[in-house]
Amino acid sequence: MQAPNDIQWATFYRKLKEQTGIDFNMYKQNQLQRQILMLGDQRRIEDFDTLTNLVLKSPDERTWFLDKLAINVTEVFRNPELWRDLEKIVKNELIGGGKSVKAWSAGCSTGAEAYSLAAMLDKFSPGKPHRIQCTDIDQAAMKQAKEGTLNRMEARMIPKEFDEYFDVTSEGANVAPKLKKFLNFQQHNLLADSYGVGYDLIICRNVLIYFVDEAKEQIFRRFFNALRPGGYLFLGSSERIYNTKDIGFECPRPYFYKKPSEEKLWRNAS
Repeated sequence: MQAPNDIQWATFYRKLKEQTGIDFNMYKQNQLQRQILMLGDQRRIEDFDTLTNLVLKSPDERTWFLDKLAINVTEVFRNPELWRDLEKIVKNELIGGGKSVKAWSAGCSTGAEAYSLAAMLDKFSPGKPHRIQCTDIDQAAMKQAKEGTLNRMEARMIPKEFDEYFDVTSEGANVAPKLKKFLNFQQHNLLADSYGVGYDLIICRNVLIYFVDEAKEQIFRRFFNALRPGGYLFLGSSERIYNTKDIGFECPRPYFYKKPSEEKLWRNAS
């Protein structure tokens, strides 16, 4: 398929945003446009206008298109050394006094990291009504997440101490049914939809690498507001916040960003 001109791209983005609320201008363009053209070639669509008409006029084709653009590369306890850091935070700061944890897995994909967190919370704070809000823009991925099935790649890093929560099969693994009670799923657009508040922990890993800096800045600030004082944001190993202090975060260890306690927030404001 021949690459369209700037006007064709702009027209498609505008019409798609009107229908879905998704602003493709906020994504890295070279990567995004290359993926779109590849999808057209896979469907043997001859020209860009045919592809865009298909996507804009057919709800089923639009769902297929958006799901294919979502890059769902995930696995349980991905980057285990960082999950060990999170384990320390959970034990020392988030479950003190026997409290339940309110968390958000933003860009949850097929649920591997949300179930990793659920297993950790149940192991170290059993019997508590922990809540994990799981959101993604990809409906197909969330359907798999709700089922609690993981493929072999997603299930390849299960630590021995969490074996009880994952039933390994020839195809991958099934999560323990008791973990599903902690999770609630909802389709969500990080750039357009409203955020909840009062989270103890937000996990958003390897999602924001596809966004331009302006979009990342907007999302980081909204994450900050969504956290309770003392809450944490956990990012992926290829993501960092460079203007940490401008937003208000502390960075006690790499890839973990803490919203200061009420006392520190008051001192900073004075």
